[in-house]
Amino acid sequence: MKRKLVRVGNSLAVTLPHDLVKEFALRPGMEVDATVDPRDGSFVVRTGVKLFEEGEVSTRYRKMVDLLVEERRDLYQRLAGGGDD
Repeated sequence: MKRKLVRVGNSLAVTLPHDLVKEFALRPGMEVDATVDPRDGSFVVRTGVKLFEEGEVSTRYRKMVDLLVEERRDLYQRLAGGGDD
């Protein structure tokens, strides 16, 4: 998606479309990580994932872990010696 840079004081900013703001629950003042990928020079903005909320594993993090475990279940079982080789 193409976006225009806008001037904010002495800096430049990129506006985000409403659907991304909603999907990632972005709020004004929220901190994000902005980095350059050394492999291809792409500019990446990450919201990060809260591991804990109110002393408990966050729902979003739990879902990410559950999905990863399910996607790689066969590999994990083989590594543990419980797979069919």
